[in-house]
Amino acid sequence: MTDLLRYFFSQKKLLVILFLFVFAGITAATLWPFDFFPSNGANWIPNRSGIHFSKPGILVGASPLLAPNPGNFGSVELWLRSDETWSSRCIVALYDPSSSHRLFVRQWNGGLLVSRDFSRNPDSTTPQRIYTKRLFQRGAPLFLTITSGTSGTTIYANGEQKQFFPNFQMRAGDLSGQLVLGTSPVDFSPWRGDLYFLSFYASALSPEEVRLHYDSISTTNFVPSPGPATPFAQYSFSESSGRIAHSYVTSAPDLQIPKEFSVPDKPILQPPLARYETTLAYYRDAVANVVGFVPFGFLLCAYFSNTRFARFAIFCTFLSGALFSFLIEIAQAYIPQRDSGLNDVITNSLGALLGALLARRLQLR
Repeated sequence: MTDLLRYFFSQKKLLVILFLFVFAGITAATLWPFDFFPSNGANWIPNRSGIHFSKPGILVGASPLLAPNPGNFGSVELWLRSDETWSSRCIVALYDPSSSHRLFVRQWNGGLLVSRDFSRNPDSTTPQRIYTKRLFQRGAPLFLTITSGTSGTTIYANGEQKQFFPNFQMRAGDLSGQLVLGTSPVDFSPWRGDLYFLSFYASALSPEEVRLHYDSISTTNFVPSPGPATPFAQYSFSESSGRIAHSYVTSAPDLQIPKEFSVPDKPILQPPLARYETTLAYYRDAVANVVGFVPFGFLLCAYFSNTRFARFAIFCTFLSGALFSFLIEIAQAYIPQRDSGLNDVITNSLGALLGALLARRLQLR
């Protein structure tokens, strides 16, 4: 076995060929689908009002949405139809790129997740999110109402109360900021389905108003119902063509439909702790990042050991792994489907180091 290892480590051409295979495999796995400018999958629904998200799609406010009386309680109404049930997708987001202000309305495994943080895990103990189970059914239209008052926040589905959250309140100020539909503004989280109607209120909605609004949806076009609550932004997506969706309330910004899909405020080289989660999926990805770079480090260190850099083979391998991973993360920042974070650079570099140490240990046997 020792002679076989000695022969293997002495074959520079073989080591180069094997390393190139590993290099190409890592590049393909980390940069797939190599689509830096994907087309926008948000399109008008033929023969009726609404936007269909068939693949990753996005609508973006032409300017920030500003709610009147930001200290008032706020409400949101959505009329939609989901193409998926078991998914983690962002339907509506409001955020301020210059601050931590944000609000996400997500579909999560058949339920509705409303949160003020990045995480898509409804099982977190933070009070900044609420989750109502079993609301979405594939292909079934759903009229959702999220309304806050002095006692808390209530979730309605098709005019009927589904759940009440006494420890969560949504102010009108939470409904201000850059409006993004169809995905998250900070990560790849595209929703799939039809969006027929969206409305924002700087007030609470009573059960009677919620029912009245739901009952008024008798055709494909939403007809605003009279009542004490007046929306400060309302979109019925009735234009049917073009790249602009207008608000029924003229003071609210238009929504633009870009030609290309992107994640508007995607972070580049995000700090490790910013996306840390105590979930199995997070640790599984971290382990995969380490293991994936072990062959890289093993073969590169074995090659360096046959060159004039043999004394510094481990250091050169570690440095090469860190630089390669760093360049990958920079490239991933411009691919919407990928995340860019320093935690991957750390775990990839650790994998390269472990591979180098293993190669060196076998060489010295």
